[in-house]
Amino acid sequence: MSNTPIIITAVAVDIVVTAAVVLWVMRRRGLIGSISADLDKIRKFSESVREPIANYLRANYNGDTETLPSVLEGLLAVLEDEAKKNQLSLSRDALKMILLRVIAAQNEVPAGVAMTALKKVA
Repeated sequence: MSNTPIIITAVAVDIVVTAAVVLWVMRRRGLIGSISADLDKIRKFSESVREPIANYLRANYNGDTETLPSVLEGLLAVLEDEAKKNQLSLSRDALKMILLRVIAAQNEVPAGVAMTALKKVA
């Protein structure tokens, strides 16, 4: 008589119980809620950089779409510094999305023009 079916059943039950306990512990410790806290930090960061972005654009962008990629490159460097000051580790792509969102909301530069220029920025 083989004990294989009993062992397989015991392992399967053990996996299900372990997964349930891990999920329960994560909920109790608020680890699942920490994701929403990170999103809140990013939203606050996005709001805090609106004015500096507008000021930078006014000072460095004259409406020439050929110069916009270099202006946005400079803005991304500013955003990277601000993110570090706020202890946020955001990828360059995430910063580009924040920058595009803020620019589109400010109507300083048309969103399509800004998107095209951001594609040229590394």
